[in-house]
Amino acid sequence: MDFRGVPSTFTVDGIPPMPAEMLQERIMDPNMMPNDFHGNQMYHPGNQPESEFNEVQSVWMDGVGRYPITCLSFDTQELLWAGNQGGYAASYGGLNLQKYSAFRSHVTDEIRQILTTEQGILSLTRNALRCSVRRGLSVFTYSDPIMQDMQCMLRTSPTSLLIGGHQKKAIEIDLNKVQIVQEFDTNDAGCAILRQSGKYLCVGDTSGKVTLYDSKSMKGEQVLDAHTGTLSDFDVQGNLIVTCGFANRMGAMTADRFLKVYDMRVMRAVAPIQIPIDPMFVRFVSAYSNRLAVVSQSGSFQVIETTAMTPPNMMLYHVNSHGAAITSFDISQSCQALAFGDSSSYIHLFSTGDHACFNFEPEAIEFADPVDHIDFIHIMDERTPYSLIPMIYPTNGHLISDWPMHLAQKIYRKPKAIDPEILRVMKVYNNHNAGYAQNPGKERRNQVPYKLSKNKKSNKSSVPESPLGRGEEAFVLIPRTYKKLEMKYSKLGLADFDFRHYNKTKFAGLETHIPNAYCNAMLQVLYFIEPLRCALISHLCQKEFCLACELGFLFHMLDCQAGQTCQASNFLRAFRTIPEVAALGLVLSEADESAGRANLSRLIQSWQRFVHQQIHSETCYRVEPITPEEEQQPQAQAQTNSPPQVEKKEEKPAASSKSRKKRKKGKKKEELKEKEKEESDAAESNGDETATATSKTSEESVGSETADENTQPKKVEEKSIITELFGMVTRTILTCRCGVETSRDVNTTLTNLSYPDITPAGPNEPPKSYSMSDVLKYSWMSENVMQAWCNECHKYQPHTQKKVLQNVPDVIALNCQMENKRDFQFWKTQIKLLSPDQDGEKEGAPHEPVRATVNKTRCRYGRACFRKDCKFRHPETDDPMEDWLDQLEQEENQVSWIPLGLKIKLENSNLDIAQITDEETLPKKIDQFTKYYELLAIVSLIKDETTGGNLVSHIKVGEPYHMRKERVPCTQWYHINDFCIEPVERPEVTQMNLDWKIPCVLYFIRRNITDFHECKVVNPITADVLLNDHGLVNPKRRKITFSPLQPDELPKKGDLIGLDAEFISLKEEEAELRSDGTKSTIKPSHMSVARITCIHGQGPSQSTPFIDDHITNLEQVVDYLTQYSGIKPGDLDPNFSTKHLTTLKSTYQKLRYLIDAGVIFIGHGLKKDFRVINILVPKDQVIDTVELFHLPRQRMISLKFLASYYLKLNIQSFTHDSVEDARTALRLYLKYKELDDESKEKVQASIKEMYEVGRKTQWKIPDIEEDSVDTAVALL
Repeated sequence: MDFRGVPSTFTVDGIPPMPAEMLQERIMDPNMMPNDFHGNQMYHPGNQPESEFNEVQSVWMDGVGRYPITCLSFDTQELLWAGNQGGYAASYGGLNLQKYSAFRSHVTDEIRQILTTEQGILSLTRNALRCSVRRGLSVFTYSDPIMQDMQCMLRTSPTSLLIGGHQKKAIEIDLNKVQIVQEFDTNDAGCAILRQSGKYLCVGDTSGKVTLYDSKSMKGEQVLDAHTGTLSDFDVQGNLIVTCGFANRMGAMTADRFLKVYDMRVMRAVAPIQIPIDPMFVRFVSAYSNRLAVVSQSGSFQVIETTAMTPPNMMLYHVNSHGAAITSFDISQSCQALAFGDSSSYIHLFSTGDHACFNFEPEAIEFADPVDHIDFIHIMDERTPYSLIPMIYPTNGHLISDWPMHLAQKIYRKPKAIDPEILRVMKVYNNHNAGYAQNPGKERRNQVPYKLSKNKKSNKSSVPESPLGRGEEAFVLIPRTYKKLEMKYSKLGLADFDFRHYNKTKFAGLETHIPNAYCNAMLQVLYFIEPLRCALISHLCQKEFCLACELGFLFHMLDCQAGQTCQASNFLRAFRTIPEVAALGLVLSEADESAGRANLSRLIQSWQRFVHQQIHSETCYRVEPITPEEEQQPQAQAQTNSPPQVEKKEEKPAASSKSRKKRKKGKKKEELKEKEKEESDAAESNGDETATATSKTSEESVGSETADENTQPKKVEEKSIITELFGMVTRTILTCRCGVETSRDVNTTLTNLSYPDITPAGPNEPPKSYSMSDVLKYSWMSENVMQAWCNECHKYQPHTQKKVLQNVPDVIALNCQMENKRDFQFWKTQIKLLSPDQDGEKEGAPHEPVRATVNKTRCRYGRACFRKDCKFRHPETDDPMEDWLDQLEQEENQVSWIPLGLKIKLENSNLDIAQITDEETLPKKIDQFTKYYELLAIVSLIKDETTGGNLVSHIKVGEPYHMRKERVPCTQWYHINDFCIEPVERPEVTQMNLDWKIPCVLYFIRRNITDFHECKVVNPITADVLLNDHGLVNPKRRKITFSPLQPDELPKKGDLIGLDAEFISLKEEEAELRSDGTKSTIKPSHMSVARITCIHGQGPSQSTPFIDDHITNLEQVVDYLTQYSGIKPGDLDPNFSTKHLTTLKSTYQKLRYLIDAGVIFIGHGLKKDFRVINILVPKDQVIDTVELFHLPRQRMISLKFLASYYLKLNIQSFTHDSVEDARTALRLYLKYKELDDESKEKVQASIKEMYEVGRKTQWKIPDIEEDSVDTAVALL
């Protein structure tokens, strides 16, 4: 065994190991042992201090023979690892060294070093590296021809391992990829010991030198000539290097009793340390800055100080190895345990006490799984299912189902005939003597169906393939429509995906492939608030990234779309660019989103809070506050069921966005500057402040209650559609024990629910029962005691904090705040108190009478049950229809903790909340202080471990939406899961199964809310967007490539407009290759529009562009696609671009005006263009040349081939140009119209002839053969 740098006189080679007598004779050589070892006066037994380390255990490493211990290593768990000369590795746990695991790392070679990692154990042999889990299973075994005589290894990072040996090459291995990533040269003596300290990598060799390498460049910086003979060990701590070794004296190797010490700050030796033993191992005791453990091969060791050598501080210890040589040594991380391995295969453990540990914070040790206990089953028990009886396989003999060979016959199934369609399209290559064809996908791969009877119905479903039907078990807990939906991509993208299968209604769903689409559920909720929808659609501003504008554009698309899906890509694009979004953690990374690691419940509540604030800041207008005298007059009328007449006064702005804009423009008063000290106590508010809190008395003037408030200047208030619908004022009053009272008003838009304590009053009492109205009142009108500073008492005093609600909003937004176990247990307890128990009785909810019910749960054994005390229902027949009717009746009788309606009365700071149904008839005369609400929406988290969970919403859609979509005045609940929309009944909406369905957000809306707010939509997009480009970002450097429109040239309804768009790639496509060579798209590429061109389609300016906008982009671009788009780096940068560079929002408004004007767009592949632009164009306003020149069930033809065939033009020679493509598409349409005017038969004949020519030429253009149609199709 070559032990590090030990000379040959101390080598133990071969198998079997060296006899103990010979080892003892060599060890006790006078040249290698201290003179008069026990008679040294310096270490007289009478002068020795009390022992710090004591031997606690000594075990023999059994397994494959009596081999010397070659290495020891303490684990991060409470384990000690040992490797021996026979290639055997074993681990021992605790101070008792109880054996944990053992395995063979190599058959013949010794284990030279062991390292512990988080994943397992690394064991190094002469020419191989093995990684094993702690239980012994192999993870990988790596070897390479460069690994000839490896000796040591060192982890330089969690994924990087450095290995060196008695050779001139050292290697670095990536543990994740298990491959060599770097090689570097060492000196001729090789590498025997590796240590690392700071920026240096210290390498010791057998020539007695220590070389310092730069850890980054792996270049030698300094060489320390430590010993004249060889190096046995060294260690590094801080700036010190301490070495031990052998000296060459008179031609013989003699142990050097001086420890050489080097200071790396000055790169020179300092005073050596003299010791009385022959050192073989040296280690720093890391728990101390200047302590060192020195071990002799004879079994003696001592712990010394590196700064002083005084006799009282030194203690000599002896390992009872019975004459065997110490061959390995290690110190635990806690420095409370020392481990020694000897040549007789024994492991000795020393510790500082009986309760010492290897690590201060050890990891948990993984033990074997316990054997499941089999319960006793009585032989007469008839109710126990047979499946609970374990199957016992006989050791001898066969099972009854195992037929003997003479009774069985092997019959080979005939291969199924190849589909004629495959033979028709198959291409045969003579060189390969094989044919290739695309799999039509009619049957599953590698499966041959049984021949079923013709009378039996086919089990093939007409439902399109979707993830809802893949990878599911036979019995699932979560309903299929609640699970996370994924869109299946084909070579045509989403063109052949049937969204209508998931949505049979006229309402539009939202797609899920966009990053951060977790907010789809909340977007649908905001859309179905009629006043908010009207206000946002009517809103328009000049801000580039305005969420209110983008929501208005999205709501307009949801209005116009009938049953198909929409995308929120433009809204999410603006959402990602706001700096506060990333700071609040609302942007999900792709890894977290795909792995399902996001806390969606907390995320959607934070998203709602931020969106409320952002829309308020973007749509707010300033008004002067109403005086208390003016406030008393409209308060009575504002609470009535009729529209408030006070809105017509000048003091209060009108509800419509148009009148708000006029008032905002007309008001140009100087804002009053006022400095206030804001309190930042989180317990004082139940939501986020959307306006500045105003205080009656500031903290500096606590107690000055008699101040004249009329002398204070009036503040200008900010109002918006958010504050009109969601705004609520809460007055927080702090009262000190001395009587001083301080109050302030806080404006909020949503409420975080706070839950009272449900701890039972006594040991035998049930938990306290609360209703939703109690929780809501507790959240709004809470009272508690807190410590605060009192200026009257001049010290901190207990204050009574009381919240008083000043007004109730028309839309109540509630965050359920189920973030901890206490709140979750509150919901679970309240729901359990409402559900029937086994005795057929239901716990009485507050304010509701106790109602006795009959247990309608059917017994699992049915009519076969003979238990007299069975409390379940036993049917008279086994009719499944009866079970279905019982289940229906049981669902109708279920009581939900979430009410369908609320009745709230707020009078003189007295709040009264009652739960009602949503069908309760409103009184003819409503109290001026009372409001009636109905449940509008519930956003719930669906917990699914397989997908990471998703958010769904249940929304009550009112009559205005049904009138617009279906022309039917009705009200219906809908379940919306992204693009899956289906009507549901009320019990399903409010029923919460907390095992998989957890409520996150609740919305209550005032009954007949449209009577109190103006719900008129005004189209904010006018012709000004075409005449004046407010979004231009480089007006000085731009080059005009189009003719701007004049007022008399504005397009009218029915005008032809040629359009083409170019795109850039923000994210590459994720795809995989199947076994048949076809490509399957996992996730499509994320495209962004870069250039939009519109040309005149008729008149004197035909084919002249009037829009040629390049779209600025602030996100990271993966590929500019210059060959296909013509966009070069720098064209979209405002600092360098010479193009007509504008914002996406500005160009979007131009297209919206053209669509609203009723023009007809002509282009090639416009469906994809409009999809990426994220704009909705009615089908009767689109003429796509790719559809005009197309035969059913045939391939799509590229614009380049159509131009070459019909127009004899050679376009897209080197790159693409949107102006050229738009003109070509327009000319193709005119050519089609010319053929169609002659006869429709001529059009079909011309297209068929074109397809024949394309097949003969393999869709190649004669002029440029390298441009194939496959490339052209990719450009669509």
